Order: sequence, then C-alpha cells, then structure tokens
Amino acid sequence: MRYLILFAILCISCLAALGQTPQSTPRPQSTPAPTPQPQITPQPIRMGQQAVDTRRLQSFSLNPLSESDRLASKIVQLQRLVAPLYRKPTSKELLEVAPSGEMLAKYADLLRQPNTGIFKLVPDTGCAPNMRVVSAREDCLRYSMPGAANSYSFRTENYRIKHLADITFDGDELTVTGLFMHGLVTKLGDLPIESVGLSTNGLKFIVDFKPSNSADDVRLIDDSFAKGIEVKGFRYAKASPAEENMTYAYRGVAYRGKLVRSADGVMYNELDYDKREDVIVAFRIVEKAMDGSITIVWKQLAEYESPRIKMPNPKEDKNEADAGN
Repeated sequence: MRYLILFAILCISCLAALGQTPQSTPRPQSTPAPTPQPQITPQPIRMGQQAVDTRRLQSFSLNPLSESDRLASKIVQLQRLVAPLYRKPTSKELLEVAPSGEMLAKYADLLRQPNTGIFKLVPDTGCAPNMRVVSAREDCLRYSMPGAANSYSFRTENYRIKHLADITFDGDELTVTGLFMHGLVTKLGDLPIESVGLSTNGLKFIVDFKPSNSADDVRLIDDSFAKGIEVKGFRYAKASPAEENMTYAYRGVAYRGKLVRSADGVMYNELDYDKREDVIVAFRIVEKAMDGSITIVWKQLAEYESPRIKMPNPKEDKNEADAGN
C-alpha cells in the first residue's frame, strides 16, 4: 500500500513538471528571394530586308522648319500682334460716336446711295499718342478704337490710326495726316452736298491734279500742299478750318508701296493693312456739338487706281555719281 502511494505521488509530480514546460514558438517562414528579370536587349525592327536599331532612332535630330512652316508662324504672330492695331471699331465703340438721330433722318436719302456715309469726329486731345497705346484718361477710354475717334478714312469708310487716315480733326482744323500719300482740301462754300459733282466750281484743280510716281516730285508736291496753293479764289492745302455748315472737296492719293514696321521682331508692310486708292470726296460739316465734336456727311465723287512711288535706288545713285567723276 505504501508503494502505491509513492507511485501516485511520483506520477503527479511528473505531470506538474510537464505542464510548466514552455511551448516552442513556431519558426517564421522565410520570403523567397525575387527571381532576377532577364535584361532585354532592343531588337531591330525588320522592314523588308533592312533592319533599323531602335536605339539609333533616338539620336536623330528633328527636321528643320520648312519655308511654309516659317510663313505660317509669321502669319500667326502678325494676327496676334499686328492685326489689332488696324482693326475695325466694335459696335460698342461706334455707339460712343454715333451721329444724332436728327442728322441720320435728315440725310437718309443720301445715305441710301452707294459710297456715302456719316460719322462724328472728336477733337484730338492726345488720347492716341502712338498706334499701340490709348491714354488711360477717363475721357480717352470712351474712344478706344484705333485713332481715338479723331481720324477717319474715306477709303476704308471707317476710323483709322492717324497716319493711315484721310483727315484728322484737332478741334479747329481738318488736316491730312496720312503717310505715303498726297492729300488736299478746299472749301466750296455753303452748298448742299447733294448738289456737288466733279463739275462743281472749285473742283477743276482737284480733278486735274496728276500725281507723280517720282520720289523727288512727291516731296515737292507735298511741300507745296503744306504751304497751300491759291487758284481762282480757292485755296488747296493739307489743312482747312473746320466750319459748321461748310461743304468741302477732298483729293487723297494713297500711294502703293512699302512702309516697313516691326512688332516684336516680326517685320511687315504696314500698307498691306490699308486700302490704297486715289479718291475724290465731297463732305459737309453738318453739326458741331457742345463737346467740340463735329458730324460729317460725305459722298465719293471719283475713284482711281493709286500709283506706286518709285523709290530711289542707292546703288544706281552711287553708280551715276561715280560715272560723273
């Protein structure tokens, strides 16, 4: 019996020892190493019997711009930089200088005829000191169109920058300010504009004037018009006082040629943006407002093809000088 008790105590001790033995932590599984990718060598592209290495394609330089590409680029630049300088006024801008309803009604019959028009000019107060900038003064911002509403072209039937216009109003006088052109104005008197024609008294000198295409002659003629010419009681000049209820005759010869300008390095012929013609026009100042603006109604009497000025060739002049020596 004593042996049985000792055996039982021994068994209980063994079981207790087994219960206190720590269990082993499972070993973490290792991540398999990535399989190295094989290096891919660019393979030739087969085109028929000829092989082209793709690595060589990357070393080819771009093709140079063609002449058509250069021309297209220039056209885009001209449209972006230059065209706005010679644009037509917007409808909103024209509302600021719209003639009165009374004048529109009074000359409605005349205005239904071709090559006629009516417009208002405001005094030139320095709102457009150059063709790219309009002054930020409040009164100037009203006239944001090219020329700031003080210069007009009968040839294009619209407002223009001063040096492409036919006439400019400074508040007192109407002046011919266009470049590369002859222009002269004369007062005909207080005549209904509807009655004026090429045979009207005072028009003969204007009709008979023959423009020259010689650069030297053009300078001499321009100087004489700047001083004024008296013929049979009429004065023909580049400027004339602006008088209400006065009818005038105008001859403007806008020569064809080249007047080279530059906009951000892009060279262009400014005369390409103008209608170069030789015109004879009768116009009348029908209203002078309190703000100093004047309203003009006009009709075209004649139109001719404008001549081209023959500019002197420096090389030819040098050769002639050398021959004289």
